[in-house]
Amino acid sequence: MTDSILKTAFENIATHISNIDSVKELIEELENQNESIDYIISILERRLEDVEVTLRTDIRILINECRHLMRKMTN
Repeated sequence: MTDSILKTAFENIATHISNIDSVKELIEELENQNESIDYIISILERRLEDVEVTLRTDIRILINECRHLMRKMTN
C-alpha cells in the first residue's frame, strides 16, 4: 500500500516539480523500506532539513500529495 501511495503521489506531481530525478531517487530508496506511509512521510519531513530550497519544495509537494491520497482513501 505504501508503495502505491508513494508512486501515485509522484506520478500526480511529476509535472509540477523541478528536481524529478532527485525525487525519483528518493522514492526508489523509500520503496525498499517496508514501512507505513506515515513513517515514510516522517522520513521525508526529516530530509527537508538537509536539502536545498527547490528540492525542499518538491518534497513538501510530495508529502502533501501523499496526505491528500491518504485522505481520499479513508473517505
